[in-house]
Amino acid sequence: MLEIEADDLDAIRKRINDARNALMNLDLEAAKNDYLEIMMIYNRLKPEEQTQVYHEIKDLYYERKNIEELKV
Repeated sequence: MLEIEADDLDAIRKRINDARNALMNLDLEAAKNDYLEIMMIYNRLKPEEQTQVYHEIKDLYYERKNIEELKV
């Protein structure tokens, strides 16, 4: 369940960090859950806010997918 955060951009950046830590520990399920929460927050942002975190989210997505491919 999503916690109410005062600053959605900070919440996204925190969850990106959490997801990357999960990936470093090969905890793919936690990384996936963090990613899904990130996207829920991202989708409610204004377009100008979305542009501030888009590349970070895209990088996380590819990092997660690359590790998933290695794990399979």
